[in-house]
This record gives sequence, C-alpha cells and structure tokens, in this order.
Amino acid sequence: MLTHMMELIGELYPKYKARKMLNQLKSHEQEKIRAIGEALHESLIANKSVEEGKWIEAIEGRRNELRYSNEVIEVVDFGAGSYNSTRTQEEMKRGVLFNAKVSKIINASKSPFWAHLLFKLTRKLKPAMCVELGSSLGISTCYIGAALNLNGHGKLVSMEGAPEIARIAKESLQQLHINNASVVVGPFYETLEGVFASSKPIDFFFNDGHHSHDAVIDNFNKALPFLSKEAVVVFDDISWSEGMKKAWSTIVSNEKVRVSIDLFSVGIVLLGDNSIPKSKF
Repeated sequence: MLTHMMELIGELYPKYKARKMLNQLKSHEQEKIRAIGEALHESLIANKSVEEGKWIEAIEGRRNELRYSNEVIEVVDFGAGSYNSTRTQEEMKRGVLFNAKVSKIINASKSPFWAHLLFKLTRKLKPAMCVELGSSLGISTCYIGAALNLNGHGKLVSMEGAPEIARIAKESLQQLHINNASVVVGPFYETLEGVFASSKPIDFFFNDGHHSHDAVIDNFNKALPFLSKEAVVVFDDISWSEGMKKAWSTIVSNEKVRVSIDLFSVGIVLLGDNSIPKSKF
C-alpha cells in the first residue's frame, strides 16, 4: 500500500507543481523557456496532433508487447542499483550480473506521462543533435526519435551499458522504423566521451543512465564541453535518493546553468551565459 501511494504521489505531485509554474514558463522572455513551458503544458493535457498520436500509439504498443514478454535476459548493471543500495564504485565499474524478465525491466522505463514530455520537448525545441544516457529497452529512445522524425531533422545517439538490454532497444527502433536514432553499447566509462566528441554540439541531453551522486556530476561535467551554447539537459530521478538530490542541487548552482526547472521526479536545465538571468522554477 505504501509503495503504491508513493508511486501515485510521484506521478501527481509533479503535475500539480508543473501547473503552478506554467504561466511563468510560457510567458518567459527566452524563446527556449517558452518552448519548454509549451511542452509541459501539452504533456499535462495530453495534447497531440493526429500524426503525434499515431507515433505515441505505436510506441505504447511496443511497451505493452514488452510488458507481456516471457523472455529472460542476462543483465549487466553498471548503475547504482536501488535507491538504498550500497554498491561500491568498483562494483559499479565491474557491473553486477543477474537474470531478469523483460516484463520486469520494462517497468523501469519512463511512464507514458514523462515519455510524452520528452517527446514534446523534442518537438518544441527542435534539436539537431540529441544524446541519451541510458537506453533501457528503448521506450524513451523511441519517443525522442519519433519526435525528431516528425520534426523532419535531427539525430539521436543513445548509450546503454547492458548488451542484452541494448539489443532489445535496437529491436524497438527497428520495429517502429525509427532510423534517425542509434544505440551505442558498453559501460559509460568506455563509450561516453567518444559519443560526446562525435556528437557535438549536443542540443538536447537526457541523462538517465547512472543514478548516483558522483556519476551524475561526473557525466554532466564531461558533457559540458560538448553541449551547444543553449543546450537543454534533462535529468531523471532527481529526488530518487539523497545523493541524487545533492547532485541536482550542485548542477543547479553551476554558473553555466542559467535556468532550472524542478519537477520533483525530473529536472530540466537550460545552459547559457550571463545574458540569461539565472532563474529557478
């Protein structure tokens, strides 16, 4: 019962908070902030065009297919584990090996609401180059790729540490005929800097790969030299643990972060110089 209530709060509280900040975002003098406000507004009211609806229906169909899959795969988890896990840096670098059902792994994918927000952010911001840290089974990857398809331009490179999970993410893209997105396989400490270097300038960065304080800060700092001047960065699970809360606070205080939007579960930042007033929402 308690777990269900926390999940419900995790879904409803951000929506309540988001509605309160919508007017400020949508009337902001900065074009990109207004675009983020529009994306958030359209996600909250589930607004979509006919073409967008077809893509969303297809991706959610893929989600349901994976939800009822009986396949068991080998997973190499380079992440922090659960929110109260005590994995060491060495364990995370080596990876923790276990078997898991695809139907269980899919539960860790972004919910339809948050996936819709990623989709709308991509639609409104119209980035030329996107990078995702953490493909999982490809649901968020498909949402961003589909939005780029509808935009008529842009590419996405997604990184996933676990080979079998990455295989299914690639199958998701292939099944939905999303050809502007690719998945790079391997632990982030091996693949991250190469992807950043080959993808610069990066306009949109979704950081959903490694949920520990040190890793989030380190990955953000490594990304900074390769991000475009006014890049938008989305961080997942910013309230997931005390470490993630501290990481978010550190990122918000970075001088290059001019605007930050705290949606409790997800955080969004806009980079820029001193011409953009530093603001928190």
